[in-house]
This record gives sequence, structure tokens and C-alpha cells, in this order.
Amino acid sequence: MLQRARRLILGIGLILIASAVLVLTDRSGGRGAAAGPKAVRIAVVQFSNIAAFEGGKAGLLEYLRSVGYSETNGTSFDVFNPAADMATLAQMCTQIATSAQGYDLVVTLGTATTQSFIRANARGTPHVMGFVASPPSINIPLGAFTDGSGRPASLAGFGTMQPVEELFKSFRACNPQGRRVGFVYNPAEPNAEANAKLARKVAGELGIELIEANGATVTEITNAADVVVSRGIDVFWLLADTGVNAAAPTLIKRCLAAGVPTMSNFPEMGAMGCNLNLGSDWHACGVSTGVYAELLLRGARARDLPVENFVPTRLTLNLGELPTSWLFSPELRARASEIHSPGQSPVLQMPSFEQAPASALSALAALRAKPSAQRATSRPTMPSVACLTYNRTPNFEECYAGFLEEWSRLGYVDGVNCRMSLRDAQFDAGTLNTMAATIAEERPDIVVTFTTPALQTALRRMPDQTIVFSLSSSGVAAGAGKTESDHLPNVTGAQVGADWDRMIEVARAAIPGLRRVGTVFSPGEANSAYFRTEWQARLAAVGIELVAVGADKPTEIPEAADALAARGLQAILQIADNASSTGFRSIAKAGDRAGIPVFGFSPTAVSFGATLSVARDYHDVGELTAQLVDRVLRGESPAAIPFADPKHTVVTINPDRLARFGITLPRPILDEAQEAREDARGDTAGPAEAASDRTDKPRSAP
Repeated sequence: MLQRARRLILGIGLILIASAVLVLTDRSGGRGAAAGPKAVRIAVVQFSNIAAFEGGKAGLLEYLRSVGYSETNGTSFDVFNPAADMATLAQMCTQIATSAQGYDLVVTLGTATTQSFIRANARGTPHVMGFVASPPSINIPLGAFTDGSGRPASLAGFGTMQPVEELFKSFRACNPQGRRVGFVYNPAEPNAEANAKLARKVAGELGIELIEANGATVTEITNAADVVVSRGIDVFWLLADTGVNAAAPTLIKRCLAAGVPTMSNFPEMGAMGCNLNLGSDWHACGVSTGVYAELLLRGARARDLPVENFVPTRLTLNLGELPTSWLFSPELRARASEIHSPGQSPVLQMPSFEQAPASALSALAALRAKPSAQRATSRPTMPSVACLTYNRTPNFEECYAGFLEEWSRLGYVDGVNCRMSLRDAQFDAGTLNTMAATIAEERPDIVVTFTTPALQTALRRMPDQTIVFSLSSSGVAAGAGKTESDHLPNVTGAQVGADWDRMIEVARAAIPGLRRVGTVFSPGEANSAYFRTEWQARLAAVGIELVAVGADKPTEIPEAADALAARGLQAILQIADNASSTGFRSIAKAGDRAGIPVFGFSPTAVSFGATLSVARDYHDVGELTAQLVDRVLRGESPAAIPFADPKHTVVTINPDRLARFGITLPRPILDEAQEAREDARGDTAGPAEAASDRTDKPRSAP
């Protein structure tokens, strides 16, 4: 009873929120005839917050903004999410369909949302469906529109049936003796049923026996999986089923314990331990959905666009706990965007995707070729700057704040005399690649990359566009040139080289007789690998040994840091890279447990637990980056501008931690140093708060 009450309260609350959004955004009463072109109103309905819908929504919105449908151009996006509650979904779709002003376009992400809005859409509002695995399973036939079919004339989109046949063939290639495939699914879920039917067809052609069971809830699915696994299967398949997706971590662990390999249609499951994964790249599918949205917004008729199956796919592998009968061929490894191996950092490769079906791209090209379309999409007279970062670490936030402050001081105002955008790939290489491809299509005046992965991706994707980089330890090491002055003609930027000599000086003053130190680094990040090699050479030259442990992602930092701290070190002298910047507090805690201090090269390191830091001023790096962009916009050639380095090094100390580890610094260092306190608000404290904890007041002598 209590559970039902909670669900009812949740549904009512979400409906009230949706109603408020519709009322507040309904501007029909206040707009007169002289108001100019009608502002575009777009509703996006996603079924829940799972990774598929979140990634798809991000790709959709980024694409639409990149082709001119942005908030600054008068477009409004209203996003609705019923949190997987069907009753709330029906209410939301009804309110969207009957809104007093109406929407110019409705985009639904997921099978359930598509079905619900089709039922509610009596007005025939233009409608794009995305993330529907099997349109025929909901009475939307593939192919051209025909009167009398279950497809409304207002509906366009594509099917995303997972590559079940290709996955099964890959399994047989990896294990030619494999004959029995087990899986669990919910037959009441149309997508899952469609995948199961396809699997039966493919299995019959390949001589594979399927061991099936049903389950709707996570508990039912895991219990049914235990039965399936006990029947002597060669592999367990995690198919496209909402419940299976939710139960995936448990299913993979149980199969691992039973010695049964796993395969899935979810590329992200490679990081969870699933061995063979081939399926949709969610962000790329969102971009593809955006192509159809642009078509309808530009005036194409939905009924003129065929419904096709189109899936931008990505392959990931996990080599852990594989039987000797399994073998991943060199060809399969070459295709993989991620390869995970026990005890090693993942090998990452940038995937590339077709943007949409050929029929949709041809229709869009024809629309854009019309004179009216050319006028609508002509390049704005104000300069456009597209910023791209691999992730928003504390170092990035510090640098980007300096960039924006200097940008404003130079007289630039977004939407007034320039257009600026920022895209964050959130530590996902595939997303970074897709974002770079989108920026390449936009062709902004200047691309500003923050972090080395973003720079390297831009160099590959935009070889003929102007790039100003920032937050890269070495433009040369990243592949942007031979020397700081002899570099690619379209590239310049602000490097963030570490002040190795100053750190050695301060560290030796803090710990006399320093001989053995450590650092965590990211083997898959060029920036980090360069820093590690350079730091090792500099320390070796003065008789200090560097012990390094690899970790490519923030989630890997705690384990790597504990392993490092147990290696008999006198201190951890942590280099600055993307992963450690986000996970620095874990490194500091590992040092505390081992009773050794942590020194950092990041300006925010002390706020996250370092005893002291010797850092370039990342705020200054951001300012320098803005100045370089301004110089290029004013006509200077990037080829004539050498890569720039910040001029200042800042020493920051935490007096409490100095006392804790019995460190006494010489007077000249104390007089120069800034003080900072450790942020005591926990691991969720953001970089902005951390930056505000520093003070420029020099420390007086005790």
C-alpha cells in the first residue's frame, strides 16, 4: 500500500511540474503580429534517466543547436521525463498534444514514449521518434509511408534494432565450438520480444541452441538467469531489455562466478566485465534523431521520409576470465573502441559513425540547397567560437574561469558580438569523437580545445580548421607541431608545462634526504604519459626514484592510489592529468592511510588534501588562451604564433598538514607561499568552492 502511495505521489508531482512548464512557456497571449519570425518550440519526451536516453538526449540537443536551433536564436526546449511511470507519461503526452500554443515539433525517445504520444497526437503535430528498436512491433512498418498503415502521417524517424545477428556471428568467431546461448527477457516489452524473435531466427541459421527464460523485475530476471546458467550454456546474452539493463551488474558478476562468458548489445557493459559487446552508441543515435528533427523543422513532410533501421554501432571487449576456447581475433580487436584487460588500463580507440540513413541525408541536402534554406543558415557576421573539453575537472574549471573573465575583459559578449558554445564529453572517448564531428560540421571561426584528448581529437577531425588549444602539457607531444614555433599552420595554444625544478626544490626542502616518490598516471592519455616520462627523467637526474601506477579513469584512482602508497614511498608527488584531477582526494586519502604527504602540481590540489602544491596558475592559462583567440580573430595567423607557456608558478601550502607530517619549510618558501585549507565538505565539493578556499596572503613565519 505504501509503495502504491509513493508511486501515486511521484506521478502527481511530475504531472504538476509538467503542467507548470507548459503554462510558463505558453507565450501565445503576449505576442503580436509584429513580433517577427515565430520562435520554435520543441518538446523532448524521454521515458527515464537510463544512460541510453540521457546520451541520446545530449546528442539530439547538441546537433539541433549546432544547426541553428539554439536558445539564443529563439528556440525553446521543454524536456519531459515521467521517470518510467506509464500513467504519468500518458498525462504528459496529453498535455503536450493539447497545449494552447502548441509545439512545432515533438521528439520522443523510447518505444513507450512514442506509442503514448501517437495516441495523444490528435492535432498531427510533427513528431520524430528515436530509440525505438522495432517500429513494426508497435505497428509502424519499415519503408515508405502508406495510407492505412499504423504509421501516422506526422511521424518520422528510424528503427534502432540492435545488431543481434552480427553479435551472434562474432560469438561464433570467438568460440567456434560454442553452441548454447542463454538469455532472459520480458516478453511484454516490445523491444525485448523483437530482439528475442530475431535471435531465434539467427540461432536457427547458425546452428545455435537458445536456452530462454522470462522475467520482468530485477529479482525475477536474476533468479531466472541462475537457472539458465545452471543448464550448461556457452555464453549468457544480455539483450536490449529494460529490466536486463538494470540487472546487468549482478548478472555479469554471477556469470563470472559460474565461469560463463557474457555478451551484450550494450557497449558500455565492457567496463562492467561483459566480454563481447556490440550495440548502439547512444550519443550517435541522438545525433541521428536530430537529423530527422532538422528535416521536419525545415519543412520536410514526415510522410515523405521512409522509416529504416539504422544503428550507429560500437564494439567493446573485456578479456577477463575467458575460457581457453575463446579467442578475440586481431581483426575484432582492431574494430573495438575499448579493450579492457584485468589489472591494466583500457585500450581506447576513437570510433566514427555515419550521421543518419542515406535517404535522410539526401533529403536534408536538398532542403539546405534551396535559396530560402541558404539564407536561413548563412554564416553569422559575428565570430563563432566552439569550445571542447574531454571533462570538467577542477583544473578545467579554474582555466575556463580565467578564459571567460579575460574574454569579457577583451569586450566579447556571447550573443551580442560573438557566439560561443562549450561541449563536455564527460570522460567518454566516443562522445568526444562525436562532438568533434559535430563541431567540424558547424565550421566555427575558431575551435578552442581544453585538455590533450580534446586537442588530439580536433586535430584528427578538423585538419583544416583554426584551433587554439589549452590545458595541454605539450602541443608537440600531442602532435600539433615539431617545436613550439614550428607547428601546424592552423594551430596555436597555451601549454601547461609543469615547473619540475621548482617542485624538486620545494620537495627536497620539505623532506631532506628525499630518494623515493610516487605518482598515479593515465597510460591512455598522451598528456599524462608525457608528464610521467618527463617527471621520471627530471627526478632521476637528481637521484630520486619515481614509482608510477596507472589509472585511466577517476573510478580507478582509489585502488591505484592505495597500491602506490604501499610501495615504501617518502611522498606522493602527483602529476596533473584528467583522471587524477577529478580523483585527487582519493590519492590524498591513500597517502594519509600510509602516513606520507601528497604534493601536487595542480593549483586546487591543496583544497583536495595535498600538503602543498607547486603549480602553474591555471587561471592565468585561461586568460592567455583568451588572448590568443582574440589575436587570431583580429587577423593574426596561428602559424606565426608560437605555443605559449604561463610565466608564473604558485606555491600553496596547508599549514595544518605541514604540522601533521612534521614538515618545516625554509623562510623564503614560506614568505612566497599562499595558504589554503582543505575543503571539509566531502568528495562532492566542487572546484569552484575549492578555488575560493585559497588566499593570496603570504604566510607569516611562526
